[in-house]
Amino acid sequence: MASLMVGVVAYDPKVVLIWEIIRDYAKEKKFDLDYVLFSNYETQVQALLNKKVDLAWNTNVAWIRTKKSAPFAEALLMRDTDINFTSMFIAHEDSNIHTLEDIKNKRIGFGSFDSAQAFILPAYYLKKEGLEPNRDYTMNRVDSDLGKHGDTGRSEYEILEKLKNKEYDAIALATSTWMRMIELGLAGSSLRPFYKSSGYSHCNFTNVTPNASYVNEFVEFMIGMDTKRSDITKMMEMEALSTWVKTGNEELNGYDELEKAMEWLNLF
Repeated sequence: MASLMVGVVAYDPKVVLIWEIIRDYAKEKKFDLDYVLFSNYETQVQALLNKKVDLAWNTNVAWIRTKKSAPFAEALLMRDTDINFTSMFIAHEDSNIHTLEDIKNKRIGFGSFDSAQAFILPAYYLKKEGLEPNRDYTMNRVDSDLGKHGDTGRSEYEILEKLKNKEYDAIALATSTWMRMIELGLAGSSLRPFYKSSGYSHCNFTNVTPNASYVNEFVEFMIGMDTKRSDITKMMEMEALSTWVKTGNEELNGYDELEKAMEWLNLF
């Protein structure tokens, strides 16, 4: 039997280190697993649909794209940090923006158009408040590292600088990115969050082959990793998780809303 092939997007050099550790660990455990690197999620999704890879480590946007083309697709596994992911809107401390309604007639900055956390969902939250882009507010977007679905966070750091320079009145970004900005001392004292979204799920391992014999074996292998080992600890730190979680109804939270947002933005 050929190796179980997992598709992963190389959004950062650490992706190779992460998957070398996983592959080496799999060899030690006699689990025949390998990985294929892709430069973007669109190519990875197509490879999964064409059965060029068996599974794909997908963003939530890539998951929705896959599910649209393969209704029998299933989300198998995610990180604990992929559950209750949230987005924020940030404004200047001295601004008169305190709610989403206050965004009217303001200049709003978003991240890349394929980033669920920094554009797709935040723009949809405004729509649900009756605020349409370039009618009720000026939409500004920084499209960096397209195809990576916001994984690099680059566009969020770029709109932060534009907010600091008063080019925007407010910006949207992932709460996790905002917390990282605070840790790095980049947030400054003149900015403040004024809105935090409800939780939604982010990445998952996706399968499109019904009744595939390797699914349970893969899930049990990942969940059963020895977290006391230094190599596994290192991998988990780089991948930003404490534990792998099987997906259930709770873990699939927010995907329906993301699909509606993508349809509204004509992203299919």
